[in-house]
Amino acid sequence: MNAFELEVMRIPGHADAAALFERVFGLDAAAFLFESSLVVPGFSRFTFMGDAHGRYGERITYDVRTRTATVHTGGNARAQRVESIFDFLEARLARRTITCRTPLPFGFDLGYAGVFGYEVKAETIGAHPHRSAVADAAFLFATRMLVIDHAADETYLLHLVDDDVSREEARAWFESACATIAALRAKSEDEAAPHAAQRRKLALEEVQAWIAAHAEIRHPRHTYVNKIGEALREILHGESYEICLTNSITFKYRERPFALYRAMRALSPAPHAAYFNAGEFALVSASPERFLCVDRQRVAEAKPIKGTRPRGRTPDEDAAFAQQLRTSEKDRAENLMIVDLLRNDLGQVCEMGSVHVPKLFDVETYSHVHQLVSTVRGTLKPGVSSVGCIRATFPGGSMTGAPKKRTMEIIDRLEQGPRGIYSGALGWFGTSGACDFSIVIRSVAISAGTAHLGVGGAITALSDPDEEFDETMVKARGIVEAVEHVWAGGS
Repeated sequence: MNAFELEVMRIPGHADAAALFERVFGLDAAAFLFESSLVVPGFSRFTFMGDAHGRYGERITYDVRTRTATVHTGGNARAQRVESIFDFLEARLARRTITCRTPLPFGFDLGYAGVFGYEVKAETIGAHPHRSAVADAAFLFATRMLVIDHAADETYLLHLVDDDVSREEARAWFESACATIAALRAKSEDEAAPHAAQRRKLALEEVQAWIAAHAEIRHPRHTYVNKIGEALREILHGESYEICLTNSITFKYRERPFALYRAMRALSPAPHAAYFNAGEFALVSASPERFLCVDRQRVAEAKPIKGTRPRGRTPDEDAAFAQQLRTSEKDRAENLMIVDLLRNDLGQVCEMGSVHVPKLFDVETYSHVHQLVSTVRGTLKPGVSSVGCIRATFPGGSMTGAPKKRTMEIIDRLEQGPRGIYSGALGWFGTSGACDFSIVIRSVAISAGTAHLGVGGAITALSDPDEEFDETMVKARGIVEAVEHVWAGGS
């Protein structure tokens, strides 16, 4: 057991998150930026950024096939066989206690930040027929962090300490970080604030043409449409109610991943925007979807998204698309099936009678799409940790379908390859017992000059195969526009 204290400084105001991250943590070291680039009251209030600095910092990569966790500390790497990545993280969290004398309005009081890739399903209720091109999971133990409270317009500085030497390190880092924040705030608003990139939205035909010219798609349109037909036959035969079928797009990307993050946050702001440098790969995300969070009062919340429409070219067309989504029998059916699945998942780890649905079929609007979103909540049973809650619900039902286990078997056969990081979960476990994870969608994993993009949609008995393929292009469009922006010399 390691006992630590948490040094905290709170200052008024904040600097631009991307600029602050780049200046304080750099772009080459393993670090994370979980940014509310679209602040939604009551949903996305905080931006977290940090790294695994010093002798207590560590970076973990995980191979689910061999159940091997490799722990990187300083310049050393130690591989060990483990029962599961969930057991491993839970045990390491339990070994650390942190005393904080300053009340914090957030639950991430340092801890593990990272990602579970989709193939980690082999440790919950899935199989492992396909091997990911990158690590199946990666986490950093954050020892220092900057937190922006967008609602209060304040910045918190956090640093792990356990002796006089580390306290002196914390004071020096606080001084340096405060100077950086002041310097960035002193710049003109035009220089410091993120620019709203002005760029024509690509038509779906242009997105398909870009993919044909620059990328490889695992299942071209005719193949994917045929697979939707196979999925519909499985549904007709009673094997599933809903199958989330996905596709994989890969392309060469040799620019810095953070340049793509900057373009995505400008073109497609999202409540779960993220940049995660895992050392061996980088993940750039503009996810709109919360997978699961647990607060310090042990209340768990999931916000599944099922149902998508593009933004309109005029206000009237835009409003019509939103209303069409709100009243769509197919989309409401998709959403309701996943809500029922999540109620069942949470029911395994929540107190009896506590699981409820405070919001059903709520339309949320983002830069490129309208989404149909519901909210499911419950209170964890005594003895169930946030890691245990994630384990019980992983992978997110909105990316599998229902019933989950049988549908995942169908998905493994139809997709014919790994999803990798796509449709996994990205976020943090705090030493407070809280956690917050998003679904890895509208995201790109970049490793060794290759970018991996996943797209997909839920297939039900009411699905039209051609319309379903078009929906995947709607979801790819924001990423394609951001890549084009970077290639054109945008920042």
